[in-house]
Amino acid sequence: MISFLEGTIEYLGDKYVILNTGGIGYKVTLVPKVLNILSKTRDKVNPSAGSGRVRLHIHSQLNMREGTFDMYGFDKKEDLELFHLLTTVSGIGPKGALSILSSVEPAHLKAAVVNEDANYLKKVSNLSPKVAQRLVLELKNKVDHIDTGNIASVDLHQEGQATEALLALGYSSYQAKEALKEALRQAQGKPIRLEDRVRDALKILGKR
Repeated sequence: MISFLEGTIEYLGDKYVILNTGGIGYKVTLVPKVLNILSKTRDKVNPSAGSGRVRLHIHSQLNMREGTFDMYGFDKKEDLELFHLLTTVSGIGPKGALSILSSVEPAHLKAAVVNEDANYLKKVSNLSPKVAQRLVLELKNKVDHIDTGNIASVDLHQEGQATEALLALGYSSYQAKEALKEALRQAQGKPIRLEDRVRDALKILGKR
């Protein structure tokens, strides 16, 4: 089992990278957040520049049906741990787990599980009500050890409503998540109303 890989980016795609490590190229599927970071620092991770080494925490799995050895990479161990837990839920495979982590912040995911808020997960992750409820029930006693930051301040009701508003306007779950996170960051910890946060998120999305 490969636990991590470190090397330079040989190829940067829209869903995966080819990581050159020791003269071997590994295809690693990544969440949009990490791909976006690498895209913004493309020059730094260009192998021809001789710099920009990248370290990824890896989940590797043999796909028996397709006869392939799939790898999924994460920049944080906590995200990898959440990924592992998600894949233990009945009905959620690696691709489903990656989709959930692409649309839900780790702290929000943990908060939803701890607070048994399956409705929030259904709204933002496009999960069926049955799978969302199963996820909460199966992971409720398994997420305590994962450090995702302070979840006490997470307002899942506002998160769900704000995400729904952006999804209704045609934005993807990932775009909504990142824009809402940036809007909250710009508020610098000050209280922010739902409508103001959605408005600020739309301004951020309009600049991208």
